[in-house]
Amino acid sequence: MSDSSTPEVAYSYIRFSSKKQADGDSLRRQTEAAAAWCERNKVRLDTSTTLHDLGKSAYLGEHRKNPDRYALAAFLKLVERGKVPRGSYLLVENLDRLTREHVRPAVTLFLSILDQGVSIVTTSPERVFRHDSDDMTDVIIAVVELSRGHGESARKSGLLGSVWAEKKACAQRGEAQPARHNSTVAGSRLLTHCLPTWVEEVGGKPVLIPSRAAVVKQIFALARGGYGYHRIVAKLTEDGVPPFGTAKHWSRSTVVNIVRDRRAVGEYQPCKRVGKNKRIKDGPPIPGYYPAVVSEDDWNAAQGARGRKRGRVGKHIHLFDRGMIRDARDGGTYLPATKTDNGKHTRALIPTASLEGRGKCVSFPLATFEAAVLSKLREIDPHEILNGDSGPDESLTLAGELARVEASLALISQEMDDHGESPTLFKRLRAKEEEYRDLDRRLTEAQQKAIYPLSDAWGETQSLIAALNSAPDPADARLRLRSALSRIVESIWLLVVPCGRDRLCACQVWFQGGERQRSYVILHRSPRGNRHGRREGSWSVRSFADVAGPDDLDLRNREHAAKLEKALAALDFPPRFQE
Repeated sequence: MSDSSTPEVAYSYIRFSSKKQADGDSLRRQTEAAAAWCERNKVRLDTSTTLHDLGKSAYLGEHRKNPDRYALAAFLKLVERGKVPRGSYLLVENLDRLTREHVRPAVTLFLSILDQGVSIVTTSPERVFRHDSDDMTDVIIAVVELSRGHGESARKSGLLGSVWAEKKACAQRGEAQPARHNSTVAGSRLLTHCLPTWVEEVGGKPVLIPSRAAVVKQIFALARGGYGYHRIVAKLTEDGVPPFGTAKHWSRSTVVNIVRDRRAVGEYQPCKRVGKNKRIKDGPPIPGYYPAVVSEDDWNAAQGARGRKRGRVGKHIHLFDRGMIRDARDGGTYLPATKTDNGKHTRALIPTASLEGRGKCVSFPLATFEAAVLSKLREIDPHEILNGDSGPDESLTLAGELARVEASLALISQEMDDHGESPTLFKRLRAKEEEYRDLDRRLTEAQQKAIYPLSDAWGETQSLIAALNSAPDPADARLRLRSALSRIVESIWLLVVPCGRDRLCACQVWFQGGERQRSYVILHRSPRGNRHGRREGSWSVRSFADVAGPDDLDLRNREHAAKLEKALAALDFPPRFQE
């Protein structure tokens, strides 16, 4: 029983599985039943907490695992944190609204709620399972009810599985679906009404939409001709081709999905759901299910062209993950691309919007960006980012030393490959291997008691930056540095301002957690010739506060970015940025 000084309170949990039930009477029925029980029993119904899982299944138990998505999970979290007073009531229409899992996890859930001082009330039939009751009859009744609920769901799942198997068999044979499985169109040959965007259903059969099929053919033709995904998007945008469906514009992801989609050759791959969001293949693909837009040869040619383009890009390993570098003007991304200027090919960061024909191309040289950002990351004291004023933890130093020893081992191995084996090299190698094993052991121990787990990533990052230019295997070094950077950097926001052929770039690096950042201004001077001779290209990087005023602007904020753009456009370069 609850403390007499504390008024009893009830929480109503409402759930049903099918979204179609939202149009029926289930919500009203459960709501009114909960309110009526509270009124009869003089219990206050808490209306500040909405516990609705509408259209959510309880068969697999997902509804009690994620408090950000499911009301029951959120309620259980409140109970665990002591936010729900002992002696409270949880109202449900019947126990299968609470869960339809297998009887063991179902009973465990039921008992765990009672053990935390919350009584469970069912309104149909009306019964109170009290948290302080010793009556085993309650437990027996709960086990029977929960087992019945799970049995019903299992039976329905089995029936649906057999129906789906029969529908797949009909589709494999090219036969119409049985009438009981498709009441909308007699003689339908479709398993599902979820169709590709270039196909519509006419008389129960999939039929091409001529205008959209023509666009799909054009996309495959461009892919076979060597167009990259972004160039295809730009071409469609330039030609004024309307995007499919409700999309406002063409995007890279849309084109990628079309080019990789086997439905374009008429193939359908049955799938089944495993867990909450994962789908896996359910049997072999069904050829000729859809009308084909392109031939098998055309589809294969497009995939081959895509693979060749991917190989060329792979010659330069970008140090920053896709999506990490953002455009402060519109929140979009910057991507590395090859830029042609007066017949010379250079690598540059280019806004995604401009690659897709939706915005202005304000690029920045990739080599300058990488060199400038890495030089500043190498200078940062990691403890200012991780620890504030506290002292360093041992894992930071050990991780840096371990990366240094790894680099030494690679150099010794390379030297042995180039000049042959020798006793001196063997001795150096054995000593370094022993040092490596000792550091690895100490680092493992330090990491177990380290308060700040990002310390080792910082140590590795700064050591890799220092050794990048002299690494025996540059590709491997860049891959490792890319992995380390992804662990410490959350995002990098750029605001690029053209200054003739030169570029001024405000760069704000946000570290993991989104609370600490460092801001810089990078000036890139392009090479050029004049009457005094040829001027070589150069770059400089300074702290944001040294160039553009106080370091209090957040480039993730569009208003701040617009304000800074005006300031940079009117900036008279200080002496430190002049030659």
